Amino acid sequence: MKRRSTIEGTYQVNGNGEREFVVEFDDLPESEENNSKLFALLDHPRRLLKEGRKQGVHGVKRFFSVLFLFGITNTLLLFYSIIRLISLPFEFNKLLFVLLILIIGLGFTFISAYRTYQYVVLDTMRVIYGNLSSFFYRISELLIDKAENVFKGKADLTDSQITKVLDLGNLLNARFQRMPRFMREGITMILDRIPFVGMLMDLKEDVLNGNKSEASAKLYGKMDHFISNSIFGKNNTRWVWWLLPLNVLILLILIKVKIG
Repeated sequence: MKRRSTIEGTYQVNGNGEREFVVEFDDLPESEENNSKLFALLDHPRRLLKEGRKQGVHGVKRFFSVLFLFGITNTLLLFYSIIRLISLPFEFNKLLFVLLILIIGLGFTFISAYRTYQYVVLDTMRVIYGNLSSFFYRISELLIDKAENVFKGKADLTDSQITKVLDLGNLLNARFQRMPRFMREGITMILDRIPFVGMLMDLKEDVLNGNKSEASAKLYGKMDHFISNSIFGKNNTRWVWWLLPLNVLILLILIKVKIG
């Protein structure tokens, strides 16, 4: 069952004062509950990796796959270096290189785990974003309302003006007071990357013709397309295809040259 939620705040008008605004949007209790769980998990990496998949974070499976891939590869290379060590006349310096291979292998495994965890975090934000569709639609409606005044000559359409009209960081703070601070900053950073000015300029004719509902839908579509493709769409683990071969190449060269 839907629940009506409200955000209240102020925005600056041409530096001459502030006006109040009210944003109302529909919440689905199950989405709200899911987001609350995800926000809590983001403060606890182990719990996120353990429970995130149940909340729709598909990147958790990728994390363990990458961790297993690097872990098993470096374990096999370590065993291979030990076999080469004991099959040849013993030299102390060769034992040191076996230890170096262990350290390098652990380093590559740690780097891959860290980078994949960042992938999991962004994938978690993707799930949260999907649960906030009605909220972001209301944000687009608010932007269209403010753009109407801008297009009618009441203000200059600049990046700074849009920032003054709507402080997305304050909206997030008001809506999700229990959200981890780094997550609020992360989502705000994502929204700050959206080229709102260009999008609004494309909708100028619709706004001036009074088609605000249509303009809001178009703005939401543009915003959603940008976030889905330019932000979440670039979240991947293709780096594995060059980091893993580099890992193997470095260790094999060490084994061949320094151990034999």
